[in-house]
Amino acid sequence: MTKLLKVTDRDYDEFEEVFDEVNEAAIDEVAPEVIDGNKDVKVSGESIEKYDAAYIEIAPKNAVFGRVALEMITEKGVKTNHTSTGFFIAAKKNYLYYVLHEKNIPAPKTVVVATGKASRNIEKELRGPLIARKLENLEKSESKKLEKVKDITEFAEGSEYDEDILLFHEYNSGDKYRCLVAGDQIISLRDRSEGWRFDEDSLSYSNISDRQREVIKKSSEALGTPVLEVKMRGEEVFDINPNPDLKLFTDVSGKNAFEAAAEALKSD
Repeated sequence: MTKLLKVTDRDYDEFEEVFDEVNEAAIDEVAPEVIDGNKDVKVSGESIEKYDAAYIEIAPKNAVFGRVALEMITEKGVKTNHTSTGFFIAAKKNYLYYVLHEKNIPAPKTVVVATGKASRNIEKELRGPLIARKLENLEKSESKKLEKVKDITEFAEGSEYDEDILLFHEYNSGDKYRCLVAGDQIISLRDRSEGWRFDEDSLSYSNISDRQREVIKKSSEALGTPVLEVKMRGEEVFDINPNPDLKLFTDVSGKNAFEAAAEALKSD
């Protein structure tokens, strides 16, 4: 008998079809604790040890809490859809692109700065056009395509140290894909919208090349995380989402993303 703890604001009732028992909890009911050197994670006052697996969605702004909680959950022998380190890397975008480049995973040339003032010094490092992204508390607040590198200064105006992160990527005009990784399985959707933005309303199921599959697997292995979403432009990793929309992938592809995620959680 396999017992799942589901911690997500999404309905995801489909998990009840692939686990023997599913219990729900809100993220604020998950509480790591250390008493006299003994670590545990309590869920509404009970130890998380009663579960075989936990499917948990944690907002990127709670990256530090997520890292601690996931590490302690893993130490209790409960399998999760995240690893502690993998979630932290995917949530902290300034760290994500560093890791991708360190692991020689194809990704756009990226510069990350913390203030508008610092952005004035990066014009010689990048070639336009660029995709500019502003994150507040680790969550995207603004994105824009900049045709020329000199437009960086205007985009960065008003950014505040300790609150904002600015990311500038060299633009790759290749085909756009959103790919769910669930253990050994990959469910790939092609975004057929025109322009540079990813559009949720223009997705269709599509096979990907062997090279793209290799890049996606390498990305997943670099983070060590069994369930995640990789966004690609051409053969480059544009972003990694630690909280993929399983229902979206199921509805568009016709494949059961919940079953794939369950198999990843049940595997050794």
